[in-house]
Amino acid sequence: MTDLSVSAAARLAKLRQDFDQVFAEPIAPKSQEEENLIALRIGGDCYGLLVREIGAVAAAGKLVALPSRSPGFVGITGIRGSVVPVYSLAVLLGYPKQEEAFRWLALAGAKESLALGLGDYEGYLRVPKAALYAPDRAARRHVESFAQTGGRVRAIVSVASIVSSIQGTSGPGSQSRPEGGSP
Repeated sequence: MTDLSVSAAARLAKLRQDFDQVFAEPIAPKSQEEENLIALRIGGDCYGLLVREIGAVAAAGKLVALPSRSPGFVGITGIRGSVVPVYSLAVLLGYPKQEEAFRWLALAGAKESLALGLGDYEGYLRVPKAALYAPDRAARRHVESFAQTGGRVRAIVSVASIVSSIQGTSGPGSQSRPEGGSP
């Protein structure tokens, strides 16, 4: 064996030992429960989506605009081989409708087949559950709580509330469906 192969074998053995050691140590308890958030900005306001309420975040592809009376509906797109209706999160939160070019889409839950067009993506945050608080009065529609993050107050959007609202306005028998039965 050459010196080079002995050196590589020794490094590989050390890597295996270090890897195994990680699993041999007890898991350290978390000092506090945390929530994972997708941080975004809409109309200059700070928002967050709970990661546990969304199925995935996908890059926005080609969006085909379709007419609809359903509030916030902007069109359809293809995601992972499925045709998915896309709604503007900004419009659903009460911001004025405007021409938007979404870079990111949040798939609403694992079972839902709709996507929310996101505003300006700011990042991924971990927030202690203790930092979340319920509003003391009626807040913006679909806002379930607030979080203090990095010196900013961030409104946490309830994706379940949005999905329920969409299904209520565009469900079977609703007048909001365009002719032909599309969203």
